[in-house]
Amino acid sequence: AKGHTPTAALRLEMQQTMQKDAAVFRASDTLKNGKDGMDDVASKWTDVGVTDRSLVWNSDLMETLELANLIPNAVATITAAEARQESRGAHAHEDFPERDDENWRKHSLIWFNGENKADLGFRGVHMQPLTSHNDGGIDPKRIAPKQRTF
Repeated sequence: AKGHTPTAALRLEMQQTMQKDAAVFRASDTLKNGKDGMDDVASKWTDVGVTDRSLVWNSDLMETLELANLIPNAVATITAAEARQESRGAHAHEDFPERDDENWRKHSLIWFNGENKADLGFRGVHMQPLTSHNDGGIDPKRIAPKQRTF
């Protein structure tokens, strides 16, 4: 339809934003830029239109449906990453090089309110397994958090 943003253009903008500003090595300023950029990408979602109206293997429709899934995932990822002030796992935050279990050993949760606008919340990590290691569960000592050494 005339006046609509092509799916491929918005997908490319999303991909470039995430690759530039939400890579494995992160910093506060790039995460802020990336969050603002992804909020802008998400705001354009309502302008996306499927121009191919065919009923047989409609790749335009398939790509648009895929983008409908990717945008909220990208927004959630960069929103949580921008808030988290630590390095954890494979994600290194240059401004916060240390792991901070006291403040950040929690799950990041995202709720969407309307047009891909993200609200951030947290939930604590369950520390007690449902099945004890004596009853066949995993011994918590085997999976206890530890400092990255590589």
